[in-house]
Amino acid sequence: MISVNGADHDFDEVSIDQLIDAVGIERRGIAVARNGEIVRRFEWSSTLVRSGDQIEIVTAAAGG
Repeated sequence: MISVNGADHDFDEVSIDQLIDAVGIERRGIAVARNGEIVRRFEWSSTLVRSGDQIEIVTAAAGG
């Protein structure tokens, strides 16, 4: 199980790119953290997510 924004997903080992596609999140304006550490966008295709990992995906919001 991989936790994405607090919800469990039954994935084996996948890249962050694959995970984003699988959960259907729009890529524009998002940031991703794996186990509390930010993963830079250029690393998404090479960063593997494994069972037990905690993924947080946040979207930038404009406003003031």
